[in-house]
Amino acid sequence: MRIELEEAALSDKAAMFDMMQGYIAEFSAFEPTEPDERGIYPYQPFDSYWEEPERHPFFILADGQRAGLALVNRNHYVHLWHPSRSIAEFYIMPGFRRERVGTTAARLLVRSFGGWWQLMMHPKNIPSHSFWRQTFDAPGFNEVKLRRGPRWYDGGLRGTVMTFKVDQRVR
Repeated sequence: MRIELEEAALSDKAAMFDMMQGYIAEFSAFEPTEPDERGIYPYQPFDSYWEEPERHPFFILADGQRAGLALVNRNHYVHLWHPSRSIAEFYIMPGFRRERVGTTAARLLVRSFGGWWQLMMHPKNIPSHSFWRQTFDAPGFNEVKLRRGPRWYDGGLRGTVMTFKVDQRVR
């Protein structure tokens, strides 16, 4: 299966928002989130991904089909002595799971930028912890560390923050 990333254009914003609805609905199993009166799940910083230069919205393509999404920004959950990027959101639609789409896409994503990265894992989303460890426990990903994150989630729960460095930028 051919996995690619496609930066979402402004004209793709509605399609990305629709996909985000599935992601947020699934994620509400870990972090209580209720849809508004129209049945829409809010995602406050959504518009900023097309307005701020340090934010990047991507579709994940599997053999040319939109299989998921990834949002990249410069949020910092723990202090590092160097600038870093963050995988803010990452979602693979159910029909594309267990096919290595997520692993391949995540590695492509961080290699496309290179440098230092942070990502925070929800303490209740246990499957994500093993996914991210497996994804970045590979050649080319260095100084992988798990750190205690800030109180971020419902009930004051702390996430686990993974930090790592990608040696070489590959476009």
